[in-house]
Amino acid sequence: MTSSTSFSLEKRLFLTARPGIAALVIVAALCCIAALAGRAHVDRVETAQAAFLAEKGADLAKWRDELAALEAGKAKPAPYAARPMNIRMPAVLPSAPLGDFGTASAGLFPTATLITAWSNPANLFASYEFSNPNLLALGGFDLNFVVVVIMPLLMIAASFDVLPSDRQNGRLRLVSVQSGHIRGSTWNRLFIRNAALWAVLALFSFVWACIPAADTDMTLRLATYFAWLTIALLYGLFWFALIAASSILIKTSETLAAMLFAAWAIFIFAVPTLGGAFAEAMYPPPSRLAFLSEMRQGEVTAINDTAALTAGFLADHPEMTVSDEKVPDYYSSYFLANQEAAKRTTPVLEAFTRSQMERQSVTRFMQYVSPAIITDAALQAISGGNANRYHAFQQQAVTALKDLTERIGPSVVAKQRLSLEQFDDIPTFQFVEVSLGDRLSKRAVPLGYLLALSIACLIFARRRLAAPLEQIL
Repeated sequence: MTSSTSFSLEKRLFLTARPGIAALVIVAALCCIAALAGRAHVDRVETAQAAFLAEKGADLAKWRDELAALEAGKAKPAPYAARPMNIRMPAVLPSAPLGDFGTASAGLFPTATLITAWSNPANLFASYEFSNPNLLALGGFDLNFVVVVIMPLLMIAASFDVLPSDRQNGRLRLVSVQSGHIRGSTWNRLFIRNAALWAVLALFSFVWACIPAADTDMTLRLATYFAWLTIALLYGLFWFALIAASSILIKTSETLAAMLFAAWAIFIFAVPTLGGAFAEAMYPPPSRLAFLSEMRQGEVTAINDTAALTAGFLADHPEMTVSDEKVPDYYSSYFLANQEAAKRTTPVLEAFTRSQMERQSVTRFMQYVSPAIITDAALQAISGGNANRYHAFQQQAVTALKDLTERIGPSVVAKQRLSLEQFDDIPTFQFVEVSLGDRLSKRAVPLGYLLALSIACLIFARRRLAAPLEQIL
């Protein structure tokens, strides 16, 4: 059967038939809903971050004006004015260039905090809570979700009866008599149906990617989008190959549909769930109760031993002298308490990090059992919705906090103020994004495995289609 004949047949059976039109409309509708939901979330986050930066930036500017006035002799020194402990520098995680495509982890991790000596690494994000844990646990509905979860179902619904129906109505024998083989007819029909579904998704997602997002470089956004689309199409190729190979092996429509649906459920739900439970059982996180206990004990010990800690700190900084200004002692006490708490909780925080990395190693192994895990991880990494990006923000915030405390520590303990030059030397927080190339390189091996798996299924299907017609029937 020629390509034109196959297209004419599929136009009548699928493209202009009610089931086919319904499938295409569903893809278009889901893409629109997912894109709008993703953009709405990004807009809410950016609006909240802009208000946060404006408010905290104004407070920081006011603090600097106080210091400038004191240094210039234009204001009378007050005990609380321009104290280093009151420096509060805002830090936010900006939206990724393609952040509206992947919002699954949104709401589960903080995107803003204050870098201040009143905090330590253990409680820098302690005040963050999500508003509705039960709702957030279900995950966000975004374009990544449409690709990973919905598209395979629509491909199965559109393609599972191509060969079984041809067997039942005798079309396979007719095609074989006319052309001598059925390879061209089968590949053409499967390709037309699935290509129509993915063409709709590609069209809508491309149009959405071309809509500018706030403060986003369009060149970077489009480059990220094409990487995203390539990974999505690779995932579609896997399901196309699996459907083709299964259609040749299984002869009845009901059995084929059940088998493909079972594969979908195993790849998307069973393997990730079992893998997560297995990783949690093998590498359980440290006790959070022990973590909180260490933090509180460190604070209590530091407060009780303020005099000894102050003497030790000043012994390490002999250039500082204690002034006679009437400054509340809790500035230095709280600073030293935070330092002591940070020392005590560092081993626990490191244990949390090690446990997380060990669980991720199990997940990296489990992904080779489920193409859905490979694809979801790659799409989330490319779009910027994966947990690693949020963890990087938290780690960079902790590093910025450490830098701030090292800069202002001597002045806090000695009850002195910073100079204006010292304050201006403190860098503002800027999140360092991992480049697109680095993100792709980290996913190269799993994606290469997915491509090899797809090619293996295609080769198997091609060889089976070359067999005598009696074996296929």
